[in-house]
Formats: sequence, structure tokens, C-alpha cells
Amino acid sequence: MTRTTISRSRIVLVAAAALMAWPLAAQDTTQARPSRHIVQAGETLWSLAQLYLGDPFLWPEIYRLNTLIIEDPHWIFPGEELLLAAADQTAAPITVAPADSTPPPVMPRDTVAAGDQAQQRPVLPGAAPELAPPPPPPPAQLNTPTVFARRAADRTSGLSDISATFPYRAVRRGDFYASGFLTEGEDLPWARVLGSASRGRGIPRAGSSSAIQFESILLRAPEGATYHVGDSVLTAQLGPQVPQWGRIVIPTGIARVVTVAGRDIEAEVVSQFQRVADNQVALPIEPFRDPGARRPVAIEDGIMAEVITNRDGNPLDMQQGIVFLNRGRADGVVPGDQFEILRPTDANRPEGAPPEALGLLQIVHVREGSSSGMLLQVYGAGIRAGIPARLIRKMPS
Repeated sequence: MTRTTISRSRIVLVAAAALMAWPLAAQDTTQARPSRHIVQAGETLWSLAQLYLGDPFLWPEIYRLNTLIIEDPHWIFPGEELLLAAADQTAAPITVAPADSTPPPVMPRDTVAAGDQAQQRPVLPGAAPELAPPPPPPPAQLNTPTVFARRAADRTSGLSDISATFPYRAVRRGDFYASGFLTEGEDLPWARVLGSASRGRGIPRAGSSSAIQFESILLRAPEGATYHVGDSVLTAQLGPQVPQWGRIVIPTGIARVVTVAGRDIEAEVVSQFQRVADNQVALPIEPFRDPGARRPVAIEDGIMAEVITNRDGNPLDMQQGIVFLNRGRADGVVPGDQFEILRPTDANRPEGAPPEALGLLQIVHVREGSSSGMLLQVYGAGIRAGIPARLIRKMPS
């Protein structure tokens, strides 16, 4: 192996060059972050946190400052003016030393302590100065937080911060519109999605086209329907036919009407749940009544219901999956109610034993005779059509 020798004089030259360049790196005297930002098309809280805070996972910090503007952190719209710093917490600009200042001199250590006496050590010409060794680390203490473990108090304070950032809502707007529903045999006035408007005016060319958030789509309204600029429509794809319950409606997004020319409509996609594409349908959205911070209250002997089917036909039961029940508005069911899905009666179950729970369902959308529930928890497999469910928590009236 070839040995490489680095002379001490070369180290001195490198250190001197670094000290001479030090004032040149101090030309920028201030660094400040803007206090406000105007939202542009395609931006999200995630991207703004990456841009201004250097970490996309800090997006709740921006949301917390703008709860009066942002109703749902998943939706921000072009033109909104967002705060990036609290009004009463204006940070002073970061300052650095002026260009003509000089760094403190590095003093050579020419004495070494030995007991109670100081022994002189000569400094050779051209030798690099020896720096003092760093102080020893402090002694270890019990219950000291490390990068591998946090104290229980730290974890508790973190949970309180999350609850303050995301206040409780029994049903959120996005879940209400994205859940889907059963048509219950009703002939709804569907508009037809012709495709993405980016492919040119008029009916798109042959082949499938789709649009993403903030892009425009073309619609063809049904006979006799009237649309106005500013109306919001729910785009959806129609799923299978369910006997006695009509078609399954699977929402794909929300679009806002921007131009109307007879039955031809152009709308901008403002929220996207799935792929928004041609050959889908659209319908004016129904109003969402926010239940606020009200919580469902535990009840006894709640009404019984049955599972009709799940929305997506998945063989596996997953959290946040949508399940339809045969109880609706006519039975007093409202968004926010909670049902417990039960395993059917088993001949092997001991007499008097309570039924086994398979999952917890929160109602997020209600029709006259049916309701759409989101699985909050899944305890076991076997959630299928015909199994019972029982109302266990009821929203206060």
C-alpha cells in the first residue's frame, strides 16, 4: 500500500485560506421568510410546508394559522391568502457579522497542565496550532429523553397538540361527499361527463380522457335541467345494480361550473376522490350540514339494521371502507350515528353470550331508506350482505 504524507505546512495554508474567505461568506446580512402567501393552482399545504418550512410534515403549522380560511386541510383554492407566521410573533431577521469584521484569533495551546505545575511546550515554526480538546459529556441521568425514547409526558403533550390542530368532527365534508350512496331505484337527473376540456372545445376525440384537480371537464346536461355559473356538481361512476336498492354511486370528484352554453357545460375540478373521466355522470351536490363538534352518545337497545353490501366489492374488510345499511332517514338515522356490525347467531355460541362484534361503522351519508357508513374499526372478518348491525351511539338532536 502506498503511504501518502500530508505536511503540517499544507494544513496551515488550508486553514489560512479558510480564514481569509470567512468575511466573503458574510455578505448576506438578512434572511427573512414572507408572512403571507397567495395560493396558486396545484399547490397544497404539503408543498407550502416544504417551500417555507423546509419539511412537508410541518403542514399542520400552516393549517393551524389559517383555520378561519381553510375549512378542510385537504382543500385549498387558488387566490386564498394564507398566513405563514402568527401576527403577534414577527421573527427578527437573521443577522450575521459585517464583511469587515475579523474572526477571533486561534491561540495555540503552549501549556499542558500536569498536576499543579504547568510545563511549557515550544511551538515550532510552521506548525498548526493544537486546539483544546472538547469537554467531557455530562453524566447520564435517569429519565433523560433520547432520540430512541421519549418520556410519557412528551407523548402526552404531542397528542394534545394534534387534537388542537384537528378538532373533532363526527362527519367531515370530504367524507360526506366521497362516501357514495344507493339510488334506491330513483331516476336521478344525471348529466354526462364528456371528458377533459384540455383536449379542445366540444366533444373530445375518440378514446378515454381524464382530468385532475384544477383542470376543466365538459358536461352535457340532461333535458330540462338548468345549470348556472358557480354551481357545484358531484362527478361519479355508476356501480353494479343491487336488487331492490338501485345502482351503487361511487363519487369521483366535485367540479364547479365556469361556463354554460345551453346544455353544454364546462366545470373546473375542485376536489378529486378518484379518476374523473369521460363516460361518468354528474349531479348537483346536496348541501352538507356540518354537525360541528357534537359527539354521538351511547344508547341501549338501539335499532337493528342489516348490511346491504359494501361499495367497492372488496372481499377484505378494511378500515375506511364504505358499507351500506338498510336503515335511513325514515328510521331516524343521521350522519354521525354509530352502528356495531355483529356476527350472525352461531349454534356453537354458549347460551346467553353476547353477540360478537365484527366492526364499528360511522354513518357519513343518509338517504331515505338506506345509509352509507365508514368502517372506523374492523375486529374480525366476515362483514357481508345480510349480517346484522345495531345502533350503539346516537347523535344528539
